[in-house]
Amino acid sequence: MNAKKPALAGASSSNESIESRLPETSPTAHPVQAEASPPPEAKAITPETLRESTGEKKREWLPLWKPSQFKNFNPPKDFILMGDCHLTRGDLTVLGGWPGVGKSRAALALAIAGANGKPWLGHPVHANFRSLILQCENGPFRLKSELSEAMPEGDLDEWLRITPPPPYGLAFQEAGFRSALSEVIRDWKPGLVIIDPWNRAADGDKQADYRGALDAVFACMPEQAEEKPAVLIVHHMRKKSNDAVRKHGRDLLHELAGSYQIGSAARCVFALEPASPDVTDPAVVLTCCKNNNGHEGEPSAWYRQGGRFDPNPGFDMAAFLNGDGSEGRGVAFAAVASALQGMAGETKSQAVKRLTDANVCRRTKAFQILSQYPENIVDDGDGKLWWKENGA
Repeated sequence: MNAKKPALAGASSSNESIESRLPETSPTAHPVQAEASPPPEAKAITPETLRESTGEKKREWLPLWKPSQFKNFNPPKDFILMGDCHLTRGDLTVLGGWPGVGKSRAALALAIAGANGKPWLGHPVHANFRSLILQCENGPFRLKSELSEAMPEGDLDEWLRITPPPPYGLAFQEAGFRSALSEVIRDWKPGLVIIDPWNRAADGDKQADYRGALDAVFACMPEQAEEKPAVLIVHHMRKKSNDAVRKHGRDLLHELAGSYQIGSAARCVFALEPASPDVTDPAVVLTCCKNNNGHEGEPSAWYRQGGRFDPNPGFDMAAFLNGDGSEGRGVAFAAVASALQGMAGETKSQAVKRLTDANVCRRTKAFQILSQYPENIVDDGDGKLWWKENGA
């Protein structure tokens, strides 16, 4: 069966029939071949095999030190970058705040302080450092404005790198993203890495989401202590409740949005708050509500001016901290009436100036007062205020 047909007499080998040149189909027509090697055994997908496939190094799960090693530990000379260990190499600091308060601007101001060595919102800078800002919200137009106002004559090219919104976001869950970030950190050697905002780096707001995202962030950092940058995470605060009692001090730590993991993992946490609900009031208050390695320090007040934060020495901090939802009521109505009497079609800034010029209160409280007496201080809908005697 399937045997070759005999060649025609006198035919050369080059004139063999077509059938003779077709492949043999009989199982006995082929020579015995070596048996193929079995495929390698498939490995289960685990964190270890994922790291092997992406070239990541195996983790050291349980390093152990002797007491003498801790006692003899010599930190890098620029280990403390800012404040009383508020920002240190290899550690996590969080800057929290409600939307629109100026968190991103404050983070940029910290990067600029690292370049010029000037204090950041009252905290001294101990060593100049480069900053890498990984952000995905602000485009070139806004950053051009902020950088021009913050350092109109300064050259930051050697000190600062900022991402325009990355095309794939802050994709810390992707091995390619982590590899690219590790390479940038290794080659450029920043002293500070800023992640803004955190909710674009974590896939969710549960404990496992935050823990996984934090692990991914620190997996990108160098192993050598002297090359590890500090990490600053810009984070949102929880949605405000109707609770009339103002949170301040350490209580602000619990106002961070999402899982408690972010606050517990950080060595230091700052909270940036608006001084009043008025959107035209530029005053903000900075509070350190946690500092594991040093003193928190007193809260401080600042004027937010584009890319700058200027001191606010006349701010009534006691009134701010003791506010109970009735700010402004502590000022005598007679004093308010005397200062605003005759006000007809003036702007809010002009009304505030009336109150401060009459020494009724300070600027921030003046903004609060304007919203406390709607029966006497009437907005005509065009942004102009009118004083009405006895609500008439």
